[in-house]
Amino acid sequence: MSDVIGQLLQDNNMPDTPTARAIYRKMLERDDTQVYRKPWVGLTDEEYQQILIQHDGAGLLAFYNLVETKLKEKNI
Repeated sequence: MSDVIGQLLQDNNMPDTPTARAIYRKMLERDDTQVYRKPWVGLTDEEYQQILIQHDGAGLLAFYNLVETKLKEKNI
């Protein structure tokens, strides 16, 4: 595990001190693996264009709702 700690210290530009090693050792011993969400997906230019066509001058609130709906679809 010390080779792993040394690599972590180097990768994170941390000084190789006993305190830093102890902190990284504790971090490696913890078993609290987090489940990460998938990355945020934005709209493509084509999707924005399609929303603008759908919007057809119906007002800013309607445009906002169309964009929000499309983003929610892509990020569920």
